[in-house]
Amino acid sequence: MIAPRFALAVGLALTAVNGPTPPPVVRYGNPERVPAPSRDGWSRAEPGTIHAPGTAPLPPLAVPPPPAPPSERERGVALGLFAEDVSFSYGKLLAEIVALGATHVALVVPLYQTDGASTELGLDTRFSPTLDTIAETARAAKRDGLEVMIFPIVRLSAPRAGEWRGTLAPRDRDAWFASYGERLGDLAGIAAMTGAKRLVVGSELSTLDGDLDRWRPLCEKMRAVFGGKLVYSANWDHYQKAALFDLVDEEGISGYFNLRDAKAPDDDATAESGWRRLRQELEAWRAKRTSPFIFTELGYRSRAGATAAPWDEGPGGTPDPDEQRRGFAAFRRAWTGSEALDGLYVWNWYGYGGPATTGYTPRGKPAETEVRALLEGL
Repeated sequence: MIAPRFALAVGLALTAVNGPTPPPVVRYGNPERVPAPSRDGWSRAEPGTIHAPGTAPLPPLAVPPPPAPPSERERGVALGLFAEDVSFSYGKLLAEIVALGATHVALVVPLYQTDGASTELGLDTRFSPTLDTIAETARAAKRDGLEVMIFPIVRLSAPRAGEWRGTLAPRDRDAWFASYGERLGDLAGIAAMTGAKRLVVGSELSTLDGDLDRWRPLCEKMRAVFGGKLVYSANWDHYQKAALFDLVDEEGISGYFNLRDAKAPDDDATAESGWRRLRQELEAWRAKRTSPFIFTELGYRSRAGATAAPWDEGPGGTPDPDEQRRGFAAFRRAWTGSEALDGLYVWNWYGYGGPATTGYTPRGKPAETEVRALLEGL
């Protein structure tokens, strides 16, 4: 039985779906190759066949097929909807993301539970956006020409030692999945109504992403509401074990791989060597898979040690905006030309930024230039 809140999301989504269907967008020109009118009496009736008037046609030429159009990669930036002020407008940040050269945006929605054993999730009244804010920001992003991905992440309001979303152990799994499904259903309804293209069904849920008996019906419910693509974002140290990839359309990884040992030199060559090694490992893994692959998160803090432990969200540290720049530059150089990568989302544009801060945002830091070059060259 579908819960009332989820049923409401279904009804709203179906209302949106039943509206007029826009005409298809042709991105790469007319796919039909219509022969041009002849001005010289030569016939080009068949591809590769050319003959003059009154003569027998020559054997067909071995003309190679035209090259495939370039892939539509996801040139994305993540935008955390983290403002505590309910009246905050994300319009200026969206405009900056467009100016960077992004074509896609991931709207990050934090869902909260108390600790790793809890079974109830919800939008925090202070640290989460309202459903109206999510919808309005998605519409604003679409008006700016960005393709939208709705991206929920689980946070713990009172974690016990060592707990985070990658170590969840709910005391009642059925209750946790029911609550999580309610929240995800709300977001699926918003995604459908606002024309979002992607919905992340989970992020870095390493202790839960193998439970396909519970994920399968949840994903089926999301597809009943939302007709776009479903994505799972696996943690960087768990992606080869993420069985949930089998149920979604795109396979994502949060790319916080260590690029060097903490005692290794902190320079461009070391960081680039780290990403080249990781590219080989990931491409070997991708050789056996067919679904599109994206980095759902790619980011570095602007503080000393960021390339040695990109995943470290702990407070403090010494500002080092150039180490953040080196991380993005190393990725750009190492991954240029890879056919295995279908897109990425830079983490995270929210925040004041500036060279004196130590957060992930590249705003107002040397890394901003690297991010622009990375999106342009993807």
